[in-house]
Amino acid sequence: MKRAAFSLIELVLAIVIIAISLMTIPLMLSQSGNNNSFAISQETIFAARTKIGNILTHQWDANSTENNGSITYIRVLDVLDGNASLDRLALTGTLDDNRRIGHVQNNFRRRFHDDNITVAGVVLPSGGVDLNNTSIDQFHGDFVSYDSFTGFDYVRDFNLSTSIFYIDDDANYTNQNINFNFDETTRQNINNIVNSTNIKMIEVVAQSEDGISFTFRTFSSNIGQTDLLSREVRN
Repeated sequence: MKRAAFSLIELVLAIVIIAISLMTIPLMLSQSGNNNSFAISQETIFAARTKIGNILTHQWDANSTENNGSITYIRVLDVLDGNASLDRLALTGTLDDNRRIGHVQNNFRRRFHDDNITVAGVVLPSGGVDLNNTSIDQFHGDFVSYDSFTGFDYVRDFNLSTSIFYIDDDANYTNQNINFNFDETTRQNINNIVNSTNIKMIEVVAQSEDGISFTFRTFSSNIGQTDLLSREVRN
């Protein structure tokens, strides 16, 4: 009577396969951990990018708007510490009035306010950040905590903190080709309009509960808006 049995070779092969399987378990666990860490980083980055996108939808300064009846225009503002080449041109009684170098000499184009209006600066209520956020400046000091246990669909908790700065706008604007370096080290306090230049830097720092942080920066310029893009307010 014959009985089925493992040969020695089959037994050795089975042991080898089991050993290989056991060896791959730590690698699989490590890869799974890396994937989770990557997912956490991605959701934090995505939230910060969304925050920056939201900030950029707001006007450059609280004084940027000029209302004419039902139509709101976005104008260029006078600044106190910007490059002199970008200042308002001298009054000539022509289309050059209320324009700067590079502005198109035509109606419905970008130009300064009719009056010499400077930046408003950060005007916050006594309680802190202005929740209405009428301009970019009002996001300065904004701090938001995203808690995965309170309705947010995130894997981990993380924070987003926002700061706004003026940065150096110096360049040779009379050249046909302008080389400009957005140097974040020239940052100036946004709370003091004496520091005002024509470029604001938006900085969003995202920090996860693991202590990992990402810094995102973008820039917004004092360029106003053409009248062709003005918004009419209808009741």
